[in-house]
Amino acid sequence: MIKAHEIKLYPTKLQESFFVQSCGTSRFSYNWALSKWKEKYERKENVSAYSLIKELTSIKREQFPWMLNVGKTCPQYSIHNLEKAFKHFFKGNAKYPKFKKKGVHDSFVTVENLLGFKQNNYKIWIPRLGWVKCAENLRFKGKVNNVTVKRIANIWFAVINIDLNEIPAISENQTIVGVDLGLKHLATTSEGVFYENPKALKSKLSALRYQQRRFSKKVNGSNNKQKQQMKLARLHYRVACIRKDALHKITSELVREYGIIVLEDLNVSGMTKNHKLAQVILDVGLYEFRRQIEYKVKWQGKEVIIADRFFASSKICSCCGWKNVTLKLSDRTFKCNVCGNVIDRDLNAAKNLAEYGSTVRLTGSNACEDGSSVSEMRLSPSEKQEIALFDNNLISKL
Repeated sequence: MIKAHEIKLYPTKLQESFFVQSCGTSRFSYNWALSKWKEKYERKENVSAYSLIKELTSIKREQFPWMLNVGKTCPQYSIHNLEKAFKHFFKGNAKYPKFKKKGVHDSFVTVENLLGFKQNNYKIWIPRLGWVKCAENLRFKGKVNNVTVKRIANIWFAVINIDLNEIPAISENQTIVGVDLGLKHLATTSEGVFYENPKALKSKLSALRYQQRRFSKKVNGSNNKQKQQMKLARLHYRVACIRKDALHKITSELVREYGIIVLEDLNVSGMTKNHKLAQVILDVGLYEFRRQIEYKVKWQGKEVIIADRFFASSKICSCCGWKNVTLKLSDRTFKCNVCGNVIDRDLNAAKNLAEYGSTVRLTGSNACEDGSSVSEMRLSPSEKQEIALFDNNLISKL
């Protein structure tokens, strides 16, 4: 099992200068390799990270002597990352790799066998640099694979990749919970627990607009504009931290309390095509919530079930199974015309997700207790089109 521990660093001015130079070397190596990759690909020559590393090693002493001032792993890992980027591109999982820009996602990777830690003095050993003060001790014990040093809003972090060399045992906790994600409540569980949306961006939106206006009025290339840019970056970083903290607390609590978590497969990219709701949807961090749940359940030996994207969790009565096809997005309360059940819309969806997970878990397939298929609870293609048109018209009026 592999874990990553992110630790804040407190480098001196001299150490920070080394970090900046290492990031520059890493960025230059990536851009150089991308240019070479394009040339060789157009000439229909075989190209790989190994061949590019070998070529760069043979010429860097004469053409790029400044690269010798930093660790050799800086250019090597950058070229390996480029190779991974191309693999993702050819698989259709990512766009074509682009050249890296200075000051954007600055980072470099250092080798694992030269690292050291002073547990009592809160220090980490960086090759060719020495001891650097850090905010905390290393939490996990295991083999350190590599360390990525990165800069966010002029704050330096070390991301330590550790192989714990252990396989988590299957958890005895088999309690199933359905979790419905939304905008008003970030998450609603089938047990009736509502987790409020922190609204990280909205809470700082006025301050961001103010700082953005000040930034736009500064003279290009001036020191004042650089200072204002840093203020703006720090504010964006603060927003990201608020969102990240809320998501980690909620996902950790859910994984700790329950053995099986059922989530819905949300089409976030499709939802954000509506520009009136895109900002609010992205502020919640729906995909990040799912990502955290998926890797945390693996750590605990637990399970996550993803319901079908077209499973009508909000439109089905959690008591009798009646389906309200005409349920609007503005209807926050679900009212059943058959059994008279009146329940919060999000809570009703969470209960249906829990039932979905129970069915899949017990039968090992999508068969329901009454012999029908869970897939029959989905909407037909014609119903999907009608509701999609109805919801789009409703959203446009919001």
